[in-house]
Amino acid sequence: MTVPSDQSAAENKKADLKKAIGDACFRFRAISVVPVILLIFFLYNPIDFGSFNPILNIIGFLVALSGALTRIVAVGYAKPSTSGRENYLKAENLNTSGLYSIVRNPLYVGNFLVYNGVLIAYASPAALVFFNVFFVVNYYFIILSEENYLTNQFGSAYREYLRTVPKVIPRFSLYRENDRLFSWFKVVTRERNTTFYWITFYAVSLLVKQYKIHDGAIEHFWWHAVPVLALFALNLLLTATKRFKPV
Repeated sequence: MTVPSDQSAAENKKADLKKAIGDACFRFRAISVVPVILLIFFLYNPIDFGSFNPILNIIGFLVALSGALTRIVAVGYAKPSTSGRENYLKAENLNTSGLYSIVRNPLYVGNFLVYNGVLIAYASPAALVFFNVFFVVNYYFIILSEENYLTNQFGSAYREYLRTVPKVIPRFSLYRENDRLFSWFKVVTRERNTTFYWITFYAVSLLVKQYKIHDGAIEHFWWHAVPVLALFALNLLLTATKRFKPV
């Protein structure tokens, strides 16, 4: 009779460990990718694809842009007190319409596209594989933490949502129109930093690629630097002149 008890205790311990890891991953989700990207720039060299390099740059930018637009749509239609940037779990409503009706985690799908777009432009297949191993493991625990919280918060309503809507691969046949108007105010307040970060990563990836491929030579440096500096200045201006309130 002690075997089932021991097995149950082991399973509970395993579940507690996974929850602790998930909570930690969620708490640091906004910054955990930064050291990984920087590590990639140091460890992995891009491949010189010659005349195909500019095409790779464009493909990478378009993939990243599609991810950024996915995030913008998800955030713009999100209900109040959801899709926040806090380092703790908080939700007073469930998002189940629009993008959330076809996939449970559109923001993380957007993140996946953004970072993969940057690394496609960087032109290192090894770096792409390394990053995606990290991404899948990291977001597995982040999503697990969110699902545990939302199940406790919303009970049967969320369990039904879990049952019908896929986690990360969209099922377009499930689409339902958004039940809220789009909010540009929320997009500007929530996504301005994200926009600055991914464009900075993209520009830096092109500079590092040039530096490594051309043995320390960087051509047209200001074509990469000016957009980043302009976004940085705009970000500072928005922060200094606006008093944002929760949406």
